[in-house]
Amino acid sequence: MQKILIVGEESRKEELLKVLDATQFEIEYSDGDEEEDFDLYDIIFDLNFDDDNENFPIYSALKNKIFFLSTAKTSLAETSYAFQCKVKSKIFGINALPGFLDSNFWELTAFRGNEIPDIEGFLKTIKKEVLWLEDRIGMFRPRTKFLELNEIAKCVDENIIFQNQSTAPFQNLLKEIDKHSITAIFETLVSLYDDTKDTKYFPCQLLKKKYLRNQSFVKE
Repeated sequence: MQKILIVGEESRKEELLKVLDATQFEIEYSDGDEEEDFDLYDIIFDLNFDDDNENFPIYSALKNKIFFLSTAKTSLAETSYAFQCKVKSKIFGINALPGFLDSNFWELTAFRGNEIPDIEGFLKTIKKEVLWLEDRIGMFRPRTKFLELNEIAKCVDENIIFQNQSTAPFQNLLKEIDKHSITAIFETLVSLYDDTKDTKYFPCQLLKKKYLRNQSFVKE
């Protein structure tokens, strides 16, 4: 039975566990704050890697271990270049932002494309389809979905959509933004803007204000 370690915040762990069958794997958890013996595991998920990548030198040194690293706000190539370390492990980028892990398919990138067959058995076991992508910041759905959500926030901010409505359509739009996390949306858009210098990715002022104040759109 394969041993899996899941590193990351609780909400993302819970989303991943909806995909993994605990009867088929031996699953353990870590908050990432303590030192782990990663060599004990067959597969490691770091669901907050694009927020904290300091373990990359450790990950990359473990020969033949499989890593799924959250890379929507960064890229494997840039991380490898920054740390200047030889990658001996089998590393894949995954879109692990809120609302995407428990979906019909995963978005994945590969540090080395010839290693994709090495995870096909695992993906078949968990019955997960994959959309393979280039190793680029923003991946696919964050790049497209977050543009849409940013535009919704902009329409609210500019009163194109009248604010303070209690109607279901309006509330559902705001809940969709909260579902994917204002923090994730804002930081991904900023990463995309920094990478491309394309102004279409620049977060609107309302999204920025909510992010800085750590506020959601819909009050619980």
